[in-house]
Amino acid sequence: MISGDGDHQAATRSEHGSGHGSGQGSGHGSGRGPERLIAGRYLLRDVLGKGGMGTVWRAHDQLLDRPVAAKELHILTHGDEEHRTRLRRAIREARAVARVPHPHVVGVHDLVESEDRLWIVMELVEGPSLAQHIAETGPLPPQHAAALGLQLLAALEAVHAAGTLHRDVKPANVLLRRDGNAVLTDFGIAALDDGEFLTTTGELIGSLEYMAPERVMGADVGPASDLWSLGVTLATVCGGHSPFRRPARPATLHAVAYEEPHLSEGLGPLRPVVEALLRKSPDERPSAASARSALRRIAAGEADAGPLPSPTERVPRPSAAWTDADTVTSGHQRPVRPVQAWEPAPTTAPHTTSHTPPPGQQPRPKSAKRRVWWALSGTAVLAAGVAGGLFVTGMPPFKAKPTTATVSKVVESTTGWQPVTGVSVRKGDRVTVRFVSGEWTVDYRNKPMTGPAGYDAATDQSLDGAKSCKIKPAAPFGTLLARLAGKQAGKQDAPVHAVGQKLTFQAAMAGPLQLAINDAAEACVQDNKGALTVQVSVTHQP
Repeated sequence: MISGDGDHQAATRSEHGSGHGSGQGSGHGSGRGPERLIAGRYLLRDVLGKGGMGTVWRAHDQLLDRPVAAKELHILTHGDEEHRTRLRRAIREARAVARVPHPHVVGVHDLVESEDRLWIVMELVEGPSLAQHIAETGPLPPQHAAALGLQLLAALEAVHAAGTLHRDVKPANVLLRRDGNAVLTDFGIAALDDGEFLTTTGELIGSLEYMAPERVMGADVGPASDLWSLGVTLATVCGGHSPFRRPARPATLHAVAYEEPHLSEGLGPLRPVVEALLRKSPDERPSAASARSALRRIAAGEADAGPLPSPTERVPRPSAAWTDADTVTSGHQRPVRPVQAWEPAPTTAPHTTSHTPPPGQQPRPKSAKRRVWWALSGTAVLAAGVAGGLFVTGMPPFKAKPTTATVSKVVESTTGWQPVTGVSVRKGDRVTVRFVSGEWTVDYRNKPMTGPAGYDAATDQSLDGAKSCKIKPAAPFGTLLARLAGKQAGKQDAPVHAVGQKLTFQAAMAGPLQLAINDAAEACVQDNKGALTVQVSVTHQP
């Protein structure tokens, strides 16, 4: 089941029409018209949007005389166990947001019960969603996207510090204020880390193409899962398309779990950050601090994002956090206990003797054991369902995954072949060299600067007198070149490739990768000037 289609963004937008929520849910109550007074205080005006979790109204707080957004949840305050579960989830939504006062997190003012329904009263954001903005104006420049990414990252850090996960970060759940600043909204599927399994067995709750691989596969989730979703969001708003969206849900599942993202060249200097955030293993994604440093450089207009953790570097998990463990059905508050954030609750092996908790620590309620059992059961069913969906694509899901190593390299124009350190190439590997920034020239006194594709035909022809300096005669002077050092089987030299903006090739042999300008004979480089920064990725096939 897919839910969580941006109710808040539809709801809190007052000037740009209705939202693009899924329209799921019963819709009871919303058909009774505007000009109703809720909880004796909030006067409903008009519907701003509908989504899977509820209907959002423009309203007026008569007590404080201010406009607000009132989210009417499609959940009765009485009913069966499913309704009670959804009610608990809704209350957690309000608590999750209310406990995170932050300029880039939507503000929650009140939580009231009226007309047998639950209502969340929020600030009214006078602006479109990021998704609507992109649809109307086109993709954002990398520098602008990085600036918004910094704001969303700050919001997520505040959310995570409170022991909460958002779980549905996407452009539709980001609002833009009048001043252009971003506001993270729609915590409708957020889950507090208190061990309660709030999804029913077999559900996938969230937007599939923005969902981290560990969520798709039913594994443990944590802050790195929200950072993955932030990476997909940046790729979408800057590149113009979602990197994992496919025509059918099983294909999208497979893409998220196993395939490399389809990233646009429009990402420019933002690309290394996005690629790092979209590493399949959560332990290999950059920390929030590393991502913040890289985004800050790009937002400041720098062409290089700076150092990022290598794909094999493990990112430390957050330290212990306190969580709120209120129950909803009983109306009583369980004792607050310290737990290790983002880790599964410990279980007791069979036939072990019980022990007395340390002084001051309350024993774990018996109901928690049942929740852990149901969580594990639900995860097993979820993983089985995902696996079945992946087989629909014709590809077995549980196979060894390729691994990709990525490094940055500065290629000087005043030097010959230059090795790329930090990656190794084996026969059959996929090698990608991608231009990031920079310019160079083969004659700084007489010829202009050029990029990785080299000079135009007229300029190149004017240098015919020095054509013996070329490494690759068929390519123009100034072209960025790549090769694998050594000889292929049969004693043939490895081919020299012209890179241009981007080159991808399959290695016919093992050996170190080398890069150079197409003017690299030793006697020819004295009048060269400049350098290019490139990104090199090597994918090892298992």
